[in-house]
Amino acid sequence: SLFWVLAVFCCVLYLLALVFRLLLGPAPGQDLIFGAGCGWPDDLTDYSDPLCKLHYMYGEEFFGSVSASMFTAFRFMLGDYSTRGGKSMIIALSSGYGLVFDIVFVTFMLIVIFGFFNIITAIFVDSTTAGLKHNDIKRKYAMQYEREFVKGKLRSMVMRVNEIMAQKRSRATRRGAPLDEVESFALEREDFVKIMADPFVTESMSELDIDIGNPAGIFDTFDADADGLVSMLEFVSVMMKLRGESGKTDVVECVVSIRNLQDKVDDLAMMLRADMGARRQHA
Repeated sequence: SLFWVLAVFCCVLYLLALVFRLLLGPAPGQDLIFGAGCGWPDDLTDYSDPLCKLHYMYGEEFFGSVSASMFTAFRFMLGDYSTRGGKSMIIALSSGYGLVFDIVFVTFMLIVIFGFFNIITAIFVDSTTAGLKHNDIKRKYAMQYEREFVKGKLRSMVMRVNEIMAQKRSRATRRGAPLDEVESFALEREDFVKIMADPFVTESMSELDIDIGNPAGIFDTFDADADGLVSMLEFVSVMMKLRGESGKTDVVECVVSIRNLQDKVDDLAMMLRADMGARRQHA
């Protein structure tokens, strides 16, 4: 999109330069600056000289070739009308060519400022908006895919845990059941370490961006209620929290421990309130 905008801009600038070259540039064989000895127009002091007309000399200096005319037209677009000596080129051209130049110049500026530049701005805004919409759609699809992917991996891991525990108990478990219908389990520390070392579970955790260095040391992180067992709900919940960069384990463990401590404090507070209420009744 940017390439085509620049291409169109260069084409318009080239056409404007051709028009300025034909209208304001020197006539064939004209050489007032060097040939006629008039010198640079900024150094002219005798404005009454019929040979050295100031607007012709400025036209020769700034519109003498297509390249010079393109650069001058670009300066006009940016609002730069000064000469080498800091004088106003527009005043000199307007004085020399009269009303015709004024009409052409005003029309040119209106088209460039209120037309062409607004079109370029609209193209950039439209391109940016379309890009943002496209990124939002891609992000939405990526989130949907990630959600289904994580759900499928967790379901497979839970089914694998059920299979390992079933082999330990010497009974079969159902396969292909949805996550909410899979048989629940409770893992002791020994079972938890064995499951964390299982190749399928290890590969699934790697695909879910879960890094567990020492399975035995992280058992307490999964055991949220500190009952010595890891339930299916605790297993899935902590797995979801551990997704991401390495080092999350300690943070999650602290969160789980604080939550467990808070629950115990709440239970203790309820017991104290009940005990105080019973004492007031006896009193």
